[in-house]
Amino acid sequence: MTGAIVLAAGYSSRMGAFKPLLKLGGVPALALAIRSLKAGGADEVGVVTGYNGELLRELIASEGAEEICNPDYGGGMFTSVRAGVRRFSEKGARGALLLPADCPLVPAAAVRELLAAADGEHFAVPAFRGKKGHPLWIPSRFFREILAYTGDMGLKGVTGRYEAEILRVEVPYEGVVLDMDEPEDYQSMLRLESKSLAEAASGRRFILLRHGETELHSGKIYIGRYDAQLSERGLEQARLAAGELAALKPEPSAEAVYCGSLKRARASAQIIAEALRLPLRVMPCLDEISLGSWEGRLIEDIKRECPDEYKRRGENILSYKIDAEAESFYDLQRRVERCLWDMLALDKSRDMIIVSHLGVIKCLYASLHGRDIEWAFSSCNPKKGDYIIVELGASGNGMS
Repeated sequence: MTGAIVLAAGYSSRMGAFKPLLKLGGVPALALAIRSLKAGGADEVGVVTGYNGELLRELIASEGAEEICNPDYGGGMFTSVRAGVRRFSEKGARGALLLPADCPLVPAAAVRELLAAADGEHFAVPAFRGKKGHPLWIPSRFFREILAYTGDMGLKGVTGRYEAEILRVEVPYEGVVLDMDEPEDYQSMLRLESKSLAEAASGRRFILLRHGETELHSGKIYIGRYDAQLSERGLEQARLAAGELAALKPEPSAEAVYCGSLKRARASAQIIAEALRLPLRVMPCLDEISLGSWEGRLIEDIKRECPDEYKRRGENILSYKIDAEAESFYDLQRRVERCLWDMLALDKSRDMIIVSHLGVIKCLYASLHGRDIEWAFSSCNPKKGDYIIVELGASGNGMS
């Protein structure tokens, strides 16, 4: 028997509303999670309840699932994980899928693909564009270890021991990496339900300009969010770009010039905004990819001091990140897409002028074409001070 555990015992404190009952397409998030797991191959679904459990009882029964009450829910999520694992251990399940109730857009197809690839020896997760998602497959051989764990790392204290062995099943469904911890996450899900990003941007012209050249260092560095200044040449590049953009006559159909918060992008954008007589809107979500502890360091030093990590990054440039403060390019694309959704809601003009960084521009270019960053990695490479234009027709089809 294949079990499935849905975690719905938390306080939903960051959301400000009870997450299991928030609706998407008129259906509560908890119901969507249960239906996806059952349609994907789970024989039995158990919902772990705690806070506001009485509000979920009728819904759980109507969806043909079992309620698993966790009186210790105040002790954190791991108490709910153990309550669910304990129940399916008692039932003699061969394993169990684990899904938080705030991940309601996981499609049944992703669950089926995960179960088809999973075995009785390894933890397994679906992955979208290199990022691990939900649900987690827990083979029964780990049940006892989870129930016996008393450390302070929760479930990660167990899965972390086997990190290198976790099966990652790449799937084409973004829903496996989406959750709704905070109100903006929920709003993003509501937007995704209604239309794609390319459809939402249809009829618009996007002018994507890369900032000018920065001051030179003693050697090549990992710049990321290292806040380098524009050089004199960089300032001149921005002035030349401003003249070219003015010839495109975007002023009557543009509300502002958008940029990130880093100096090199802001200084370039300020020159553009002044030339076009438009206000400047600074959005930190347009900042370059975070490279964590490598930012601002010489590449030759990293190559010498961290040869294994340097090699792994070279082999997995899109998904690699050095530490918890860093982002992968897949992380960057998700951040940029959320930022673009916010910009589209804020600005209804035809022309959108964005001054940013190479990584961000690659992500924007890919997302506006309905593709992922891998597609744009080699095909979108504007030089410093150069720009590209993406025009989206009424159907959302890109022309660049």
